[in-house]
Amino acid sequence: MTETHLPPRLGEPAEDAVRRLRALLDINVALGAIGDVRRLLDAILRTTTDVLRCEAASILLFEPRENVLRFVAATGDPEGALKAIRVPLRDSLAGTIYRENRPLLAVDLDLDDRHFAEPSAATGLVPHTLLGVPMRIDGQPIGVLEAINPREAFDAVDAEMLLIVSSQAAVALQRARQAEALERTQRRLADLDRVKSDFMAVASHELRTPLAVLCGFGEILREEVPPELVEHAQELVTAARGMESIVETLEEMSQLDAGRTPIVSEPLSLHDVIETAWLGIERPVTVALPEQPVHVVGERRRLSLAFRHLVENADRFTPPDGEVRIEAEADGTEAHIRVKDTGCGIEPQDLERIFEAFTQAEAPLRRTTEGLGMGLTVARSVVLRHQGRLWAESAGRGRGATFHVRLPLAAERRPLAVRSGRSGSSGKRGFFPLEASGGVAGSSPQGLRQP
Repeated sequence: MTETHLPPRLGEPAEDAVRRLRALLDINVALGAIGDVRRLLDAILRTTTDVLRCEAASILLFEPRENVLRFVAATGDPEGALKAIRVPLRDSLAGTIYRENRPLLAVDLDLDDRHFAEPSAATGLVPHTLLGVPMRIDGQPIGVLEAINPREAFDAVDAEMLLIVSSQAAVALQRARQAEALERTQRRLADLDRVKSDFMAVASHELRTPLAVLCGFGEILREEVPPELVEHAQELVTAARGMESIVETLEEMSQLDAGRTPIVSEPLSLHDVIETAWLGIERPVTVALPEQPVHVVGERRRLSLAFRHLVENADRFTPPDGEVRIEAEADGTEAHIRVKDTGCGIEPQDLERIFEAFTQAEAPLRRTTEGLGMGLTVARSVVLRHQGRLWAESAGRGRGATFHVRLPLAAERRPLAVRSGRSGSSGKRGFFPLEASGGVAGSSPQGLRQP
C-alpha cells in the first residue's frame, strides 16, 4: 500500500490562502445557482483542480443496485468513456474511501495493490498521487471526489478544502438530480393526462352512435310492444339515456382537460337552463325560481349539464323520504342558484375534495352509489369557464348540503318576484308558498358526494 498521512502545511503565503478561500466562496455561490446536472459536475471538477492545483479530478457516485461506484464526471473524459466502468467497493482506493467514509491520500499508485487501473487505460491519464474524500449527505457517503497528480504535494489543508468542496457538491448534486427527477415525473404525468383525455374523447365519440340506436329503437319498442312489455322497454330507454349522460360527461371532461371547444356565449334565460336539471329524477324536486326572466350569458348545453350534475348529486345522496330543492335569485350583478338537499351531508375536510375528478369515499367495487366521480368536477369547470363560482356548504355528516352557484347576469334584467313549484318525474307542477329552508337529517349511504 502507498497510503500515507496528510502532512501539515507550513508557511503558506497569505495571498495563496485568500485565493483558495475566495475560490471556496465562489463555488458555494455557484453550486447553489446551477440547476443543470451536467454544468454542475463540470463546475465541481474545475473548482477541485483550481483549489487543489492538481492535474485532474473525478466524481464517483454509489450505485446501490450494483453495489459499485460509477463515474459520473472526470477531467479529460469528454466522450464519457469512464461512465461504462464500474469501480468495486473492495480492492479499490475509491471503494476504501466510500466504505470507510474518510479521506485517503495515496502516493506512487503503481505500487498500491488497491489502484484500479481500468480508468487510466480508458482515458490515457497516468495517476501518480491521489487524494480522495467521501461526498456526504447528513454524514453518510453518497460517492467519492478525487483529486489526482498535484503540482506540489497534497497536505492536510488540501484535504480539508476538498472535504468542503465535496460537501457543497453533494448537496447541490442531490438537489439538481431531484429537480430533474421531478421534471421527468411532471412530464410523465402530463403525458398520462393527455392519454386519459384522448381516451375519454375517443370513447365518448365511439359510443354516441350505438347509444343513439339503442335510444331510438327503445322508444319505438315502448310504443309498439304489448302492454305487459312496456315496462321492460321503458327500462331499456332509461338505461340508454343514463349511458348518454355518462358519455356526455366523458366528452365534456375530455374537452375541459384539453382546453378544447371554447364556450359559445349568448344571452340565456336562467329558467330555461335550470328547468331541464331535474329531468329523469324520480323524486319530487322543490323549485323556487324568479317569476320574471333572469338572463345570464353562456352556453345553454353546458350550463344545463352542470345543473343536471348538481341535482343528480343531491338526489343520489338523499334518502327517499328526503328533499331536494332548487332556489334562484338575482343578487346584485349575479344570479345566485342554490341546490339543497337533506341527505348524508359532507364533512368539512371534504368540501373541496369532492370537486376533484374521480373522487369517491367508498371503494370502487364496494360503493353503494353509482357514478363516475366526475359530475361535480365537470359542473365546477363549466361554471368557472362561465366566469362564475361553485362551492359547497354543509353542517356535517347527516345534515344535508347546499351547492351554491353564482353566475354573472346579462347586462339588462328586470325586477324579480319569486314563484314556487314542485316537479316530479311526470314533469307536472303545482304552486304553493315555499317553506323556510332548513336541513332535515336523513340516512343515506356514506360517501363523498361526487356523481
